[in-house]
Amino acid sequence: MASPRLFCTFRLAGGLFGVDLLDVKEITAETTTTRVAHAPDEVLGLVNIRGHIYLALDLRRLLGLPASGVAAESRLVLFKPSVGAAFGVMVDEIADIQAADPGLIDPFSRADLPGDGPGAVRVELIESVIRLADELLVVLAPRRFLPVVERALAGPA
Repeated sequence: MASPRLFCTFRLAGGLFGVDLLDVKEITAETTTTRVAHAPDEVLGLVNIRGHIYLALDLRRLLGLPASGVAAESRLVLFKPSVGAAFGVMVDEIADIQAADPGLIDPFSRADLPGDGPGAVRVELIESVIRLADELLVVLAPRRFLPVVERALAGPA
Protein backbone atom coordinates (compact mmCIF):
# COMPACT_ATOMS: atom_id res chain seq x y z
CA MET A 1 0.00 0.00 0.00
CA ALA A 2 1.31 3.46 -0.90
CA SER A 3 2.23 5.88 1.84
CA PRO A 4 -0.17 8.75 2.48
CA ARG A 5 0.73 12.13 1.00
CA LEU A 6 0.96 15.08 3.36
CA PHE A 7 -0.44 18.50 2.54
CA CYS A 8 0.05 21.89 4.16
CA THR A 9 -3.49 23.28 4.23
CA PHE A 10 -4.76 26.81 4.61
CA ARG A 11 -7.91 28.87 4.36
CA LEU A 12 -8.53 31.26 1.51
CA ALA A 13 -11.85 33.04 0.90
CA GLY A 14 -13.58 30.51 3.13
CA GLY A 15 -12.32 27.49 1.18
CA LEU A 16 -9.75 24.86 2.16
CA PHE A 17 -6.67 24.79 -0.08
CA GLY A 18 -3.36 23.03 0.20
CA VAL A 19 0.02 22.30 -1.31
CA ASP A 20 2.25 19.26 -1.04
CA LEU A 21 4.11 19.50 2.27
CA LEU A 22 7.37 18.54 0.53
CA ASP A 23 7.20 21.82 -1.46
CA VAL A 24 6.99 24.03 1.65
CA LYS A 25 10.15 25.53 3.12
CA GLU A 26 8.51 27.37 6.01
CA ILE A 27 5.50 29.34 7.15
CA THR A 28 6.03 32.77 8.65
CA ALA A 29 3.91 35.42 10.31
CA GLU A 30 6.03 38.13 8.60
CA THR A 31 3.60 39.97 6.36
CA THR A 32 5.31 43.32 5.89
CA THR A 33 6.04 43.73 2.19
CA THR A 34 7.73 46.38 0.11
CA ARG A 35 5.70 47.13 -3.01
CA VAL A 36 7.37 46.57 -6.39
CA ALA A 37 6.74 49.33 -8.92
CA HIS A 38 4.78 48.30 -12.02
CA ALA A 39 4.23 44.77 -10.68
CA PRO A 40 0.96 42.99 -11.52
CA ASP A 41 -1.79 42.84 -8.90
CA GLU A 42 -0.82 39.27 -8.02
CA VAL A 43 2.45 40.56 -6.53
CA LEU A 44 2.19 41.91 -2.98
CA GLY A 45 5.84 42.89 -2.92
CA LEU A 46 9.16 41.80 -1.46
CA VAL A 47 9.65 40.55 2.07
CA ASN A 48 12.88 40.21 4.03
CA ILE A 49 13.08 37.01 6.11
CA ARG A 50 16.30 36.79 8.13
CA GLY A 51 18.27 38.60 5.41
CA HIS A 52 16.80 36.67 2.48
CA ILE A 53 14.50 38.47 0.04
CA TYR A 54 11.37 36.65 -1.15
CA LEU A 55 8.73 37.64 -3.67
CA ALA A 56 5.35 37.60 -1.89
CA LEU A 57 2.36 36.74 -4.08
CA ASP A 58 -1.28 37.38 -3.22
CA LEU A 59 -2.76 33.90 -3.60
CA ARG A 60 -6.30 35.29 -3.68
CA ARG A 61 -5.50 37.43 -6.73
CA LEU A 62 -3.42 34.67 -8.28
CA LEU A 63 -6.44 32.35 -8.16
CA GLY A 64 -8.85 35.03 -9.38
CA LEU A 65 -10.62 35.38 -6.02
CA PRO A 66 -11.67 38.72 -4.50
CA ALA A 67 -8.78 40.62 -2.91
CA SER A 68 -8.57 40.96 0.85
CA GLY A 69 -6.18 42.84 3.06
CA VAL A 70 -3.55 41.19 5.23
CA ALA A 71 -5.05 40.31 8.63
CA ALA A 72 -3.61 39.15 11.95
CA GLU A 73 -4.24 35.52 10.95
CA SER A 74 -2.54 35.90 7.53
CA ARG A 75 0.60 33.89 6.96
CA LEU A 76 3.24 33.72 4.25
CA VAL A 77 3.92 30.21 2.94
CA LEU A 78 7.46 30.08 1.53
CA PHE A 79 8.41 27.43 -1.00
CA LYS A 80 11.60 25.44 -1.44
CA PRO A 81 13.99 26.44 -4.25
CA SER A 82 12.97 23.30 -6.17
CA VAL A 83 9.51 24.89 -6.66
CA GLY A 84 10.82 28.19 -8.04
CA ALA A 85 12.94 31.26 -7.33
CA ALA A 86 12.61 32.59 -3.76
CA PHE A 87 8.89 33.22 -3.37
CA GLY A 88 5.89 32.58 -1.19
CA VAL A 89 2.14 33.14 -1.11
CA MET A 90 0.01 35.03 1.38
CA VAL A 91 -2.89 32.99 2.77
CA ASP A 92 -5.79 34.01 5.03
CA GLU A 93 -4.85 31.55 7.76
CA ILE A 94 -3.01 28.26 8.18
CA ALA A 95 -5.06 25.11 8.82
CA ASP A 96 -3.60 21.65 9.54
CA ILE A 97 -1.28 19.15 7.99
CA GLN A 98 -3.63 16.83 6.13
CA ALA A 99 -2.70 13.23 5.26
CA ALA A 100 -4.42 11.58 2.31
CA ASP A 101 -4.08 8.14 0.78
CA PRO A 102 -3.15 8.44 -2.90
CA GLY A 103 -6.35 6.59 -3.84
CA LEU A 104 -8.45 9.41 -2.34
CA ILE A 105 -6.76 12.10 -4.43
CA ASP A 106 -8.80 12.85 -7.55
CA PRO A 107 -7.55 14.72 -10.62
CA PHE A 108 -9.14 18.14 -10.82
CA SER A 109 -12.24 18.65 -12.94
CA ARG A 110 -14.19 21.88 -13.51
CA ALA A 111 -17.20 20.02 -12.10
CA ASP A 112 -15.49 20.16 -8.67
CA LEU A 113 -15.94 23.94 -8.53
CA PRO A 114 -19.08 25.17 -6.80
CA GLY A 115 -21.42 26.90 -9.24
CA ASP A 116 -21.97 29.86 -6.92
CA GLY A 117 -18.29 30.44 -6.13
CA PRO A 118 -16.86 33.95 -6.30
CA GLY A 119 -15.35 34.96 -9.65
CA ALA A 120 -13.50 32.81 -12.11
CA VAL A 121 -10.85 30.67 -10.45
CA ARG A 122 -7.66 30.10 -12.44
CA VAL A 123 -8.10 26.39 -12.87
CA GLU A 124 -4.61 25.87 -14.30
CA LEU A 125 -3.27 26.35 -10.75
CA ILE A 126 -5.34 23.46 -9.36
CA GLU A 127 -3.67 20.07 -9.36
CA SER A 128 -6.22 17.80 -7.67
CA VAL A 129 -9.00 17.58 -5.11
CA ILE A 130 -9.47 15.48 -2.01
CA ARG A 131 -12.95 14.84 -0.67
CA LEU A 132 -12.63 15.03 3.10
CA ALA A 133 -15.40 13.99 5.49
CA ASP A 134 -16.87 17.49 5.73
CA GLU A 135 -15.36 19.55 2.89
CA LEU A 136 -13.30 19.59 -0.27
CA LEU A 137 -9.54 20.18 -0.15
CA VAL A 138 -8.31 21.87 -3.32
CA VAL A 139 -4.66 20.96 -3.94
CA LEU A 140 -2.72 23.67 -5.76
CA ALA A 141 0.35 23.34 -8.00
CA PRO A 142 2.84 25.95 -6.72
CA ARG A 143 5.25 25.32 -9.62
CA ARG A 144 2.65 27.01 -11.84
CA PHE A 145 2.37 30.20 -9.73
CA LEU A 146 5.41 32.09 -11.04
CA PRO A 147 4.63 31.41 -14.73
CA VAL A 148 1.19 33.04 -14.22
CA VAL A 149 2.87 36.16 -12.80
CA GLU A 150 5.43 36.18 -15.61
CA ARG A 151 2.61 36.07 -18.18
CA ALA A 152 0.92 39.00 -16.41
CA LEU A 153 4.19 40.95 -16.61
CA ALA A 154 4.48 40.23 -20.32
CA GLY A 155 1.03 41.70 -20.92
CA PRO A 156 -1.61 40.57 -23.39
CA ALA A 157 -0.45 38.23 -26.11
